[in-house]
Amino acid sequence: MPKKRFVVVLLTLAVVLSACNFPLAFDDPAEVENAVAETVAAYEAAEEVIVVPTLALLPTSTPMPTIAPTEEEEEVEAAATTAPCLSATAYDLTVPDNTKYAAGKGFDKAWTFKNVGYCTWSSDYKIVFVDGDQMNGPDSKKIGVEVKPNGEVDVVVVLTAPSTAGTYRGNWILQSADGVDFGPVWVKIIVE
Repeated sequence: MPKKRFVVVLLTLAVVLSACNFPLAFDDPAEVENAVAETVAAYEAAEEVIVVPTLALLPTSTPMPTIAPTEEEEEVEAAATTAPCLSATAYDLTVPDNTKYAAGKGFDKAWTFKNVGYCTWSSDYKIVFVDGDQMNGPDSKKIGVEVKPNGEVDVVVVLTAPSTAGTYRGNWILQSADGVDFGPVWVKIIVE
């Protein structure tokens, strides 16, 4: 009988503890005590042995082999966590800000763009005039080469200094093949 009492007490304890997670149907604490006492008495009166099922451990399956990513995939994944798909840094190769030109003088403005995003730029990406002084430059010009993440490309536009004295600035931007703008740059000159 001691084994039977242990099982009954264990089950009663389990029922009481699991009831803590459910709202009680009793308003009076005395009713709860009575219900517990009646449950214990019912289990003690039972002559049958209560069998508690146990879980059998199932054999684990063989783990799937992992395939190591390539170096390029690792670079792209690392870049994806730190930079957006389309991102660029740029620096002037020619014509620093406030370079002085004679009126009507032609010049080449060149920038180096570095792909600091995680998407490869196609050769259809282009530099596009946005606003300001276009200085007889093109509306747009394709970069003409594919640029992978961390790669660089030099872009040159042919411009002409305006015919009157003053300070002039033209704003340009890189644009993806599907029309997404990123990587703004400018050219700023003084016509004497």
